[in-house]
Amino acid sequence: MTQNTLDLDALLRPKSIAVVGASKNPDSPGHDYVQCLLDFGFKGEVYPVHRRETEILGLKAYPDLSSIPGDVEFVISCIPSEAILDVIDEAAKKGVRLMQLFTGRFSETGREEGAELEREVLRRARKGGVSLIGPNCMGLHDPEWGLAFRPDLPRRTGGAAFISQSGNNTTEVLIHSDVRGVGYRLALSYGNALDVTEAHLLEYLGEVSEVKVIGAYIEGVRDGRHFLRALSDAAASTPTIIFKGGRTGAGARSAVSHTAALAGSSNVWRGALRQAGAIEVRSQDELIDLLVAFELLAKPDGAIGRNVGAVGGGGGRAVQAADACTEEGLSVPSLTDGIRAQLKERAPQLWDWIGNPVDQSILAGGGVSGAAVLEMMLADPAFDLLIANVGEDWVLGRPDSADRLMHIVKRFAEIGKQSRKPIAFVLGPADSPDEARWRAVEGARTLLVDAGLAVFPTVERAAWALRRYVEYWEARA
Repeated sequence: MTQNTLDLDALLRPKSIAVVGASKNPDSPGHDYVQCLLDFGFKGEVYPVHRRETEILGLKAYPDLSSIPGDVEFVISCIPSEAILDVIDEAAKKGVRLMQLFTGRFSETGREEGAELEREVLRRARKGGVSLIGPNCMGLHDPEWGLAFRPDLPRRTGGAAFISQSGNNTTEVLIHSDVRGVGYRLALSYGNALDVTEAHLLEYLGEVSEVKVIGAYIEGVRDGRHFLRALSDAAASTPTIIFKGGRTGAGARSAVSHTAALAGSSNVWRGALRQAGAIEVRSQDELIDLLVAFELLAKPDGAIGRNVGAVGGGGGRAVQAADACTEEGLSVPSLTDGIRAQLKERAPQLWDWIGNPVDQSILAGGGVSGAAVLEMMLADPAFDLLIANVGEDWVLGRPDSADRLMHIVKRFAEIGKQSRKPIAFVLGPADSPDEARWRAVEGARTLLVDAGLAVFPTVERAAWALRRYVEYWEARA
């Protein structure tokens, strides 16, 4: 039934949902799915389905799908696999268009009976005109539409999209990218990809105008040619980041038992991703860093250069910034004569001492701040990219440290919100046993994130992300 032209736009934003296997037990998926629809404000009809219960979470419950009086567009299945075929038949009779199977224990078990049941599930669904997400997956997260699969998932909306064969991986990426300011148009855990595959999802997301960046965690693909074609089309219009799971022999074995995925050769994958114009990452941290970069950095109007201006932090951070940028193939040019002239006027004792990157420690009492030099670099066409080091560790050792830190961050945020050049802000983790210090750093991070700015935990990760950001836009200039 599923074709390459599958109308996912209509399917993934349903107006009515039934949760089969809904439960009053708060420690169960059947409870979580219903609770999420209520908590996230799903505006359509929600129908809990349970054989014996008449009410779940304040909603009328029904013994089966056929008992529901209204139309049902989408079904979430939380029942054991041995009962799934009857529900699929019932969904087909009800006119259900899409069904998500949290239900697992199919081909991922490695058992022939599980694989055979999975094949029959697909046969019945296609016969009945029902599209399937999964099995063995968590499903949809679309906070604007009121969809989520866990009550603790972030509410922030935005221009990112993420698809993943792993449910827990989806949860981790959503939570850890949310604190960095990434908002989602859609995230989807699709498990075994029996019917709706990663290729269908990439085709769809590449055409959604609100999506500014696509991330994907993929262990294996159902149809290599369809996947490569869909990936190429998506990457041509939207930065597309692929985190490939199962790159090693041990990882490939684990992928088979996780989602029944055939992982494939890492060299073949690397070549295919390069051919398609996608960006390969090798860790979840790299994936999140690039989601941050492509959603939150200023998008260039055309070609983008590689000249970096960096300010903030002490002498060590300045050296680290120079090394990190250079090792990533970025340039760290000297300050221009125009900037030197401004410095000579404002800081006559320092103007010929200050360099790029700017060592914040030599500016104290000199009449010019790191933020002021950052503004000079933004106005100077010699600089294409900026790195703003907050320098929190040095600041937090001074008197009135929390106020000083917040003053620096507010100035940086004002500049960042006005900038048309990409600025990567560097603020380290709040890993301190001192609660006041921890709160100060987290408050600073929140201010930058709420201003819609791209924040990285180290200058090395900022430089790494900037290089990939530049390379993507260079290839499309």
